[in-house]
Amino acid sequence: MVRPVPSAASSAAPAPPHPPLHDFVKLIEELKSLKNRSQSLDLGKLEDQHNQARDAAIKAVEKKAGRGDSGDIVRLQSEAKKIVDAEHERSKEILVAKFQKIDQGLAALSRFLQDLGPVKDLESRVHEQEGRLKKMEEELRVQRKVLAHEQEELERDKSLFEAQENAISQRQKELDAKLANIEVAKRAAELDQQQADLEAKLKAFDHEMSQVQKDREAINKDADSLGTKRAELDAEGESLATERLALGKQKSAMAEAVAHEMALTFEAFVRDMLKPAAEAAEIDPEPKKPAPAPSKPPAPPPAAPPPQAGDPKKSDFWT
Repeated sequence: MVRPVPSAASSAAPAPPHPPLHDFVKLIEELKSLKNRSQSLDLGKLEDQHNQARDAAIKAVEKKAGRGDSGDIVRLQSEAKKIVDAEHERSKEILVAKFQKIDQGLAALSRFLQDLGPVKDLESRVHEQEGRLKKMEEELRVQRKVLAHEQEELERDKSLFEAQENAISQRQKELDAKLANIEVAKRAAELDQQQADLEAKLKAFDHEMSQVQKDREAINKDADSLGTKRAELDAEGESLATERLALGKQKSAMAEAVAHEMALTFEAFVRDMLKPAAEAAEIDPEPKKPAPAPSKPPAPPPAAPPPQAGDPKKSDFWT
């Protein structure tokens, strides 16, 4: 008889926990707030430097003009103010552009984290499928052991049946040998009874052999179905291995993109921290010179052409 197959006791190992994306989003928000504070502080410092530079330019014009015409002094002071204001506007535009670049980097990082969510879900589904496959493998292993045990029992029963058949044949030979030494009638009745018992035993034996043959056919069918399930499991395992390789490539590409964005952000941050100090060092009052004779003021230098939309923006971090 085929025994019921016990269920597998082993369970699939839980998937390793992933770091929550909420922490990364919170870190991005903190970086944005830090960027806003830094921008407000830099703009305040820039306004203070502008006021100081304008006062210094006015004083320098007064020192150069000396006791000259007041109209020339006013005109020179207005020109100096215009130059200082132009430099201030240029510095302010550069500072705003830098912080806009930081905003773009943080926005790109936020989009990257949003795109990373489905990948994490796919990884969890892959881990669940691996756990189910391991559970099915354990069940198949237990069923294989049970079938092997039943096969051994069938072989043992078959050997017992063959031993009984040999004993019956041996008994028949012994009866035939004794038949010549006893009375014919009495031995005939006894032999008829033994013959009836033997036929009953043979019928029972034939019934048991037919039952064994049916059990063997059922076991062969179960073995064929197990082989088919094993082939399907192998195919699913190969597909999971392919998906795992694809996931590894995606994670490596995403890590490179994050490293590149963080490097650009750090470069912009350091450049922003060093730029005010460099601009403060450039502002230096000129030494006092004798007042020259009033002459026609030189023409202002031509304004630099605005950058084109297609020109790539070069980094001035190392300049």
